[in-house]
Amino acid sequence: METKEQAIEVLNRSNYQTLSSDLSDFNKEYIELLIQDLLMYVSDDISVGEIELVENYSANKELSQEIVGVPAAYSAMDAPEETLVSFSEAYSKMEIKEYDVLAKECLLDFLNLHNGLFVVRLSKLNICELTLSVPKQNGAFLMTSPATGKITVIPVTFPFGTIRFLLCELEV
Repeated sequence: METKEQAIEVLNRSNYQTLSSDLSDFNKEYIELLIQDLLMYVSDDISVGEIELVENYSANKELSQEIVGVPAAYSAMDAPEETLVSFSEAYSKMEIKEYDVLAKECLLDFLNLHNGLFVVRLSKLNICELTLSVPKQNGAFLMTSPATGKITVIPVTFPFGTIRFLLCELEV
């Protein structure tokens, strides 16, 4: 089965179809490609939980990247350290046992890979031209949605735990 078909099956087992009328085309493209990239580069054993639209989101660690252009967006990932370590190990195919510089760099590399493929896809489809800022790894952060949109929280469960991927379209 092709990755795209597998991603559709994974999304169909979540609330994605029900929620899709509340999502912008930008968000839908992002989510669909995210699931494809996770299946291709991390694990083919994933499920998507209840996707939510929220006004605020707090996290203990900032692993994020801004998508620059029109529309602009802020993307991030959040999970307990042990889950992030396991994700970085699965993605990098290296032995990573602690939440250290290597683990963080692997996480940011995945975020940069996915966002890069996303902006190239939008360009190829002649939807828009976007660029990426440098991925960030800081401490705790609070994400607040702009007046025009909500933060999309996409919980993806792997055999080693759940990671919440975040996307917030920004006002330009």
